[in-house]
Amino acid sequence: MGTADRIERERQEKRARILEAARELFVERGVEAVTLREIAQRIEYSTTAIYVHFADKAALVGAMVSEDFAAFATGLEKTAQIADPVERLHALHEAYFAFALSMPRHYQLLFLMPPSHEPHEAANPAGIEGYRVLLATIAQCIREGRFRPDVTDADATAQAVWGAVHGMVSLLIVHGGHADFRWRSREVLSRTTYDIVLRGLLRDPDEIAPRATKKRRTTRG
Repeated sequence: MGTADRIERERQEKRARILEAARELFVERGVEAVTLREIAQRIEYSTTAIYVHFADKAALVGAMVSEDFAAFATGLEKTAQIADPVERLHALHEAYFAFALSMPRHYQLLFLMPPSHEPHEAANPAGIEGYRVLLATIAQCIREGRFRPDVTDADATAQAVWGAVHGMVSLLIVHGGHADFRWRSREVLSRTTYDIVLRGLLRDPDEIAPRATKKRRTTRG
């Protein structure tokens, strides 16, 4: 590795450390309450070192939100090639759970923090795109008659599905460490959430399992 490559790698590592320290503090105290100086102190950097990477706090927050939403959207976009909308809905559900519980600090910042008044707030195209994927999938299920005939409002259905999944992952992130709740495994809770929501929507409840799973069950029978 050449000198230029090493310098660039170290620069990216420092930038990543700054962003991760900022995430921790933002989750702990809120975006507006945290200063660049406090972020620098968390990782024993000088405030000047942060200005090497970000022009100001708004630039730091904007970069963080863009990167986190991009990571979130990447997991959802991988489902776009699934032609069957019910199978795609299942894949979206699993991708959402995977992102939220493997990157809880990112998820908290994106979906569990009060809105800030920083300039970045006006635009998060990756986050909007993730919702559009869900909405398009729900709309296709309605068009193709895969849902009950009385389920006709794609927006309301997409928002309710999102709310159910968001509620479960939020509980696990915020309260998952409390043994008194006797939490079941994340896999069990993911499957149960999906089953409960989809059974209320599908015209044919047998479609609740992905086709690959149904084929395995048929073979066993």
